[in-house]
Order: sequence, then C-alpha cells, then structure tokens
Amino acid sequence: MTSRKLIAAIIVSVLGAGSLIGIGSQVVSSKETEPVQAATTETSRLWAKIVNKDQWDADGAATYIHYWGGSSSTSWFGVPINWDSTNDLVYYDVPSNTTGVNFVRVNNTKDGVWNQTADLEATGHFDNWYFNLTGYGGGEWKNDITIETTKVVSDFVATIDTAAEVCSAENAQAAVDAYNALATFEQNQFDVLSFGSPAKTGLQTLNYLKSYYSTTPLNLNYLTGNSNSSTPLIITLSSVGITILAVISVYKFKRKTN
Repeated sequence: MTSRKLIAAIIVSVLGAGSLIGIGSQVVSSKETEPVQAATTETSRLWAKIVNKDQWDADGAATYIHYWGGSSSTSWFGVPINWDSTNDLVYYDVPSNTTGVNFVRVNNTKDGVWNQTADLEATGHFDNWYFNLTGYGGGEWKNDITIETTKVVSDFVATIDTAAEVCSAENAQAAVDAYNALATFEQNQFDVLSFGSPAKTGLQTLNYLKSYYSTTPLNLNYLTGNSNSSTPLIITLSSVGITILAVISVYKFKRKTN
C-alpha cells in the first residue's frame, strides 16, 4: 500500500507541475497578445488641402476649424487647425459623431474672420478624405490620395525604433504614455506600421514592452527576436516544482514507514 501511495503522490505532483506549465504558457500568450489600451477619446480626422496658400495665408491670416453636431463642438469661429508636413495637409481630430464643419480664414489679429467655406458635411468625409480648398473658401471633398505616415507618428517611432531607446522600465512607460496621447488616427497608423530590427508592427512593439516589464513590459522578442523567450524559465520553474513535490512525497513516505 505504501508503494502505491508513493507512486500516486508522485503522479499527482507531476500533474500539478504540468498544470503550472500550462498556466505559465497561457500567461505568456496572453501578455503577448493583449492590446495596449488607448487613453484617448475615440476621434475621427478631418483633413483639408489649401491649394492657394499664397492667397489664403497672406497678410498674417490663420486657418481655423469650426465643427458641430456631435458630442462636442466649437464656438464660432473655431480653433486653430494643425498641419502635417509629410502630407502637406491641415487637419483636426473631432468627435466621431461630428456632422458639420467650416474651414475658416481668421484675420491677423485673431479676433475676426476674413473668409470661410460654406457649411460642409463632415459625416462620411473622415480620415481618408480631404477638403480641396480653393480660392477664399471654395472647393470639394476628395479621396484621391493615400495618406502617408504622419510626422507625429514618424517622430514617435524615431524614439523607440532601437532596443537601446526602450530598454528600461522608465522608457517603456514613456513610450506607452506617448502612444496613449496620440489621436485615434495616429494610433491606428502606428499599430500597423512596421519598423525596427527585427521588424515588428507598432502594436507588437508596445505589447512586448508591456510583457517584459512589470507595468509596461518589454518582451525579449523585441530585443532578441525570440517570441517564446519566457517559456524556458516557466518550464525550469515547473521542473523545480516537480522535484520539490516529489521529494516531499518521499519524505512523507519514509516517515510513515518508520
């Protein structure tokens, strides 16, 4: 009977350790695939191309955007617009349920309007569309260009495209914080952008950062290209668990025999 009990105890120990291996592997898998959660509010991007810059920007004028009809809106005459040098377009990120927009040419003292577009339909013209602004407010919506990686995303990538730039918990946290501060449009661009060596997408890179450090970890896959770098440690620890449990069983068996 005692021999049978010992064999049973060892089997239970092995099965228990096997469960540890399974759980450990599941943890690694979940860390590698868990998406980084964005801290920003979901937005959509409105673009415009100012065809006649010499006229539109003359005399110290500034371009503003006025939008309405969604979960938030601007008061007249809007807010200053942003410019992306890579695509040579102006843009602003608005609530995704925005329905209307004006592009506005504000005077040089920023207290009045010189020119503006008509009331434009925003719905259906987000992200990959742009308003082709001509003259002093004319134009039409178009979607005949491919929006390239924006300068904001390129600048962000330049801060994390080598292992040396992210190989500390502090840098990893800074990278995730910077990602969370991006607008939805730029988060989406970054998620699928491939960079680094070995090349990974932006989202993969951030997930590796999350899984390597205790808060926003960096996975060894980013540094070495080994996507299963944590598995040997888990197996080793599980093997130790098998040995310890087996020794305990033998010890109990000897005590009972004595």
